[in-house]
Amino acid sequence: MDDYHNYIKENRAHWDELAEHHPDTDFYDIEAFLHGESTLRRLEREELTITNKRLLHLQCHFGLDTLSWIRNEGVAHATGVDFAPTAIETARELRDKVGLSSNEARFIESDIYELPSKLEDTFEVVFTSYGTIYWLPDLQRWAEVIANHLEPGGIFYIADGHPLAGPFDYESTADDLRIAHPYFNTEATTEEFDGSYAGWDFGLENRRSHGFSHSIEEIITTLADAGLRIKFLHEHPWSFFQRFEAMESDEDDRWRLPNLEYDLPFTFSLKAQKLTE
Repeated sequence: MDDYHNYIKENRAHWDELAEHHPDTDFYDIEAFLHGESTLRRLEREELTITNKRLLHLQCHFGLDTLSWIRNEGVAHATGVDFAPTAIETARELRDKVGLSSNEARFIESDIYELPSKLEDTFEVVFTSYGTIYWLPDLQRWAEVIANHLEPGGIFYIADGHPLAGPFDYESTADDLRIAHPYFNTEATTEEFDGSYAGWDFGLENRRSHGFSHSIEEIITTLADAGLRIKFLHEHPWSFFQRFEAMESDEDDRWRLPNLEYDLPFTFSLKAQKLTE
């Protein structure tokens, strides 16, 4: 249990510092967002039509996707949740800059596991995406939080990196897929980096972070055990980021590993529905 709390504490400190630097990176392109461009990817926009719905966005970082759901996709209300105070502060500032009210977009600072003690509302949709569950040590509690905040019949949707890609080393190629990490959630993967997918050499003081592998079996089973029925599981032969050094991107900013004899799944998307009482 001491390790569990330490993982959360160090991950929060790491991501709080990243939240100071990420808005200034080309990866997030704040200027384009402020001029009306959506940060949502084609995948979730095609698979999740939620106009006029009430949305809970878990692990929202500094809120670009949360705000895009409202401004660009017609969501009636969105509540974004993140455990990094700097991220939440920035999200609120961006909400004000794009002219949305707190009734339309609300941001709550909370560890995801503590959310039920801070938020009583239920929603028609719960959403999370891209690089989220890797940072969570306990998926059973995660699924319980989702079910707690879904209305009966409500929809949960996730798009994220496919667990199959997780074990392979960053320098892997089509001819040499080297296993460097666990597939099953047996222990934390602890690393130290001065940066992230959005940039390097930030000068971070809190470089240490902890990640956790979650298999497809674990993801589906925990959601089912929490009272959700799987509507679909889709597997995609591209990554949403440069998962391997050898990957090349296309016009949709989808990254593929060249020269593979057969496609492998690098991204998955899943939709589930809370059973009605």
